[in-house]
Amino acid sequence: MQSNPDKKITFDLQSTPDSVKRATGMLSGFFDKLSLPEEGSFDINLAVQEAVVNAAEHGNGYDRGKQVHVSCEVADGRITVVVGDEGPGFNPDSVPDPTLPQNILEEAGRGIFLMRNLCDEIRFNDKGNQVTMIKKLPEQKE
Repeated sequence: MQSNPDKKITFDLQSTPDSVKRATGMLSGFFDKLSLPEEGSFDINLAVQEAVVNAAEHGNGYDRGKQVHVSCEVADGRITVVVGDEGPGFNPDSVPDPTLPQNILEEAGRGIFLMRNLCDEIRFNDKGNQVTMIKKLPEQKE
């Protein structure tokens, strides 16, 4: 794990189900050190859970030889988290909308749906094996 006291942390995780707990625990501790408001940090932490699950399970196939890469930076009134995997990638536009009646009972697509609704912005790289999530922090009252 590398961390920068200036508001940035990066770490790699094995592709296991336990990676989700480890990632969210590390980010929660990082957010606490920075005294971030729960209003913004809760949403991004939940989005990160979904991204890490997708990276470990779908991207890396729970292959312990492959890593899930996480970086988080807090700057300019926003939290930016990047989660990547070592898998072949995918086309996020091909994932069905889970809110459509024909997809309500399907499991696929719920994680991306949550990420999109919890963050102010998400983008995938061209290969589809890295997601960048941005959450604006609420204005601090003095």
